[in-house]
Amino acid sequence: MTTLPDSLLVDVFKTARRPQTFLFLPQGLDRADWPEGLADVFTPAEKVLSLNLSAEQPLAAQPASRVIEEIASRGYFLQLPPDPVKPADVTERPPC
Repeated sequence: MTTLPDSLLVDVFKTARRPQTFLFLPQGLDRADWPEGLADVFTPAEKVLSLNLSAEQPLAAQPASRVIEEIASRGYFLQLPPDPVKPADVTERPPC
């Protein structure tokens, strides 16, 4: 079993082609060294944030420990947009 780091320096990117999708990579990773296929899918990429991510740090969409685990095993973490959910108080009416 691999021991995960207590913290990890990461860069976070977004692209207009995929709204609400964010790519977390080890900080300073050259675009030519991105995991295969990511540069093609995530173009044009705009860096929006650099941070020292710790396992206890709160994130909006998932636990920071999961981001660190994914980067350690796959080399990146891709945060997809949330699934659209219908509000509980909205009921569908049959067509007239």
